Amino acid sequence: MEELHFNCPAYLAQRFWLMCTERRDTPGAILREFMLNEISKTDAGFEFDLKSVTGFDAWSIREGKQATRK
Repeated sequence: MEELHFNCPAYLAQRFWLMCTERRDTPGAILREFMLNEISKTDAGFEFDLKSVTGFDAWSIREGKQATRK
């Protein structure tokens, strides 16, 4: 997956980290939720099944579960 880099004002970044702490969630989980919500608002036909794409549900991803090697 591609890593995205962008400039972010310090106050916005600080608020983001505080929100992560308040929710006791990872930055990735919060960004993923935000993107899914925003895309769903503009595309009524958009359905995203995290488990079918990654093999894990949102809770497993938040907990840092890794795929087991066979």
